[in-house]
Amino acid sequence: MRPMAPIGPVPSSPARSRALILIDARPLRHAAWSEFHAARKRLDKAATDLRRHEQTDTTAYQAWLHGTFPQLVTTLRDLHSKVLSLSREIESVQYMAAMTGRSLKKLWKEHKEYLADPEAYERAHPPEPDAPPDDFKTDTDDLFNRLFGEDNDSRPSDNFPSAKNPPSATAEARDLYRRLVQHLHPDRGGEWTPARERLWHEVQQAWAARDGDWLARLEIDWETANNTLSPDSSLSRLQRAIAELHAARRDTERKLRAYRQSPAWRFTLSEKKLPQLHRRLEVELNEDLVALQRQHAYLQSTIAAWESPPPSRRRSRTK
Repeated sequence: MRPMAPIGPVPSSPARSRALILIDARPLRHAAWSEFHAARKRLDKAATDLRRHEQTDTTAYQAWLHGTFPQLVTTLRDLHSKVLSLSREIESVQYMAAMTGRSLKKLWKEHKEYLADPEAYERAHPPEPDAPPDDFKTDTDDLFNRLFGEDNDSRPSDNFPSAKNPPSATAEARDLYRRLVQHLHPDRGGEWTPARERLWHEVQQAWAARDGDWLARLEIDWETANNTLSPDSSLSRLQRAIAELHAARRDTERKLRAYRQSPAWRFTLSEKKLPQLHRRLEVELNEDLVALQRQHAYLQSTIAAWESPPPSRRRSRTK
């Protein structure tokens, strides 16, 4: 009878021990470093075009525009402000009429009274004692305070990013901003060079816009300038830096695609095209003026209809 084979792992012998494999990561790091420099060059070219447009071309174009069409630009700006103000007032009154079911004419009259003397209007229209809770108030005084008050921040336009209402920041963008502040803040010590000052201000602009790609590019700028990122960096850090460069380049090129549609694009590099640009802008500005005048006339006619007296009712005489 043959003996059975033992159950379980066979004890290893020195001859059958596992071999230790060592991988030389230097060629991979050198390849990643070369790819990093190629991506950096593409980003630098796009960033140079972006800075030239935002800091040089746009400023020069605005100065030329206001110097070439001073009266037309001023008229457009004033008319646009009037149209915007009237549109907001009319939309607010229409909204209040839809919410309360009241007459547009009466609401417009009360609106004018409120704007003329808010304190007198509040005294003449005290809140009702049995008014519903704040979340469900529909009385005139509450609606006027919401829609026409100086602290009104409920306009639809406030839903878009602005200086007062910036877009929400991602966790990655917050981490990038904190790291950059720790490196660049004046209180951290070190020499306050013009390059560091420029980078500091650019970091604040990127954070105000909550632009994570821009912050990532600025962090790479700082690391490269301070030799924090080098061919001896870990492969994972180099690959992450390459990915950040690609993301920043895509974001920069997206902005450039929008800027290329602007008349200020390459303005300082195309002086020979100024006569053609002058003719085209003159036509476009006059078209904008006509459109704004029509819109302003329509808004004024709407208000005139609200301010017109009701038609008199003639009683039929019975014989």
